Amino acid sequence: MQNIDDLKKIKLDVREDIKNGADPFKKIMEAVNKLKTGEALDLINGFEPFPLYSVLKNKGFDHITNKVPDGFEIIFFRSNAEAKPVKVSEEADENQFGDEDLKNLAHKQNIIELDVRGLEPPQPLLKIFSTLEGLDSDAALHIIHERKPIHLYPRLKDAGYKFLTEETGDDLYTIKIWR
Repeated sequence: MQNIDDLKKIKLDVREDIKNGADPFKKIMEAVNKLKTGEALDLINGFEPFPLYSVLKNKGFDHITNKVPDGFEIIFFRSNAEAKPVKVSEEADENQFGDEDLKNLAHKQNIIELDVRGLEPPQPLLKIFSTLEGLDSDAALHIIHERKPIHLYPRLKDAGYKFLTEETGDDLYTIKIWR
């Protein structure tokens, strides 16, 4: 691993995007894909992006997080010298699994329920990924949500999770997530 101080930092501030209601995920992934050997992404965000940590960790990135006025500065850098492109999921189905995966879900011993109804974005996403970080391999997360979380699907897919969305009532969805 290179010394972080030796890396050229490419700055990206997404606070204005979030303030304007835009999801900066695609913009961040594009910046990550443009990184060359010896470069790091210096991301400025209004909140600590826990879901992004998981996605980029699975792609070979480490990070250093610092609290700054009005948000966080997160420096993402490759933990090895090999540059791997990060696939940006434009779309992800609301169901991401195969028959064997469904059998695996049925045998999960520990089911954790998480109700994110009534939370303002990005709180549901943050709460979901925070819970997923502590999820054991024999566990599954069942989320209760009042809307289909379309921004969640590509992140789950990129982080290697399987998921199933079921509409359980008017404006009520259950999303089951597992590895």
